[in-house]
Amino acid sequence: MWRMASRDGNRGAKRAREARAALGLDPAAPLHCLLSVVEERAGHPVVVTAMPGDVAGACFSDGGRAVLWVNGSRSQSIPRQRFTLAHELGHAWCGHDGSVEVDTFATLSGRTSSPLEVQANAFAAEFLVPRAGLDEVVTRAPTLEDTVVVATHFGVSAIMVLYRFKQLALVTEERAGQLEAEIEEGLHLKLTAELDLRPRRDRLARIEHLPYLSPALDGTALAAALRGDGPAGAALAGAIERLLA
Repeated sequence: MWRMASRDGNRGAKRAREARAALGLDPAAPLHCLLSVVEERAGHPVVVTAMPGDVAGACFSDGGRAVLWVNGSRSQSIPRQRFTLAHELGHAWCGHDGSVEVDTFATLSGRTSSPLEVQANAFAAEFLVPRAGLDEVVTRAPTLEDTVVVATHFGVSAIMVLYRFKQLALVTEERAGQLEAEIEEGLHLKLTAELDLRPRRDRLARIEHLPYLSPALDGTALAAALRGDGPAGAALAGAIERLLA
């Protein structure tokens, strides 16, 4: 469970607001294509590939630039991949050191006390579902219908929206418990279908073949190694092994 506001959480959220401003993004609007924002506006190449089941992604430096990795296995939902990518962008934007440390799904679910991970989680939450945007669409004690509508609007999961409601004190503790129980029962899925809410089909959702590598990686040793077109040096091979083994 994500932690409530803390110094590191506030710092990560502040960096996300600064990132939206620096990248020329509306402070309240949903991101129509996070992958394009990361590649084209933030300038970070991305690798989406199959990774071990408990690994969500990673951010590490390749020749001085941050490369963001996302587990694109079929078992990983697009909202989960989108949050992972935003989390890894948070590491890069917050200036974390870029060592090859993988992020697990437990970490991204908030089960961490690491200041850097708390910052990256808070960055991702605010970057994807900004408080300014929630203030525009949540005007009363949110219901399950409100939750799934907001989730579809911002392209994230229902449980993440609930966490945002809790983080921003937009829901009482009692109502939050009710919503969590309804989500655990899968009622949000039924309601999403009944309301005919369509998931966001951005470029990340349209990737058909793995690995996907950003065009900026074309011609690099990393691209050659991942595509089986050439050998990797010892350092690069070790990094890839730590990420994919």
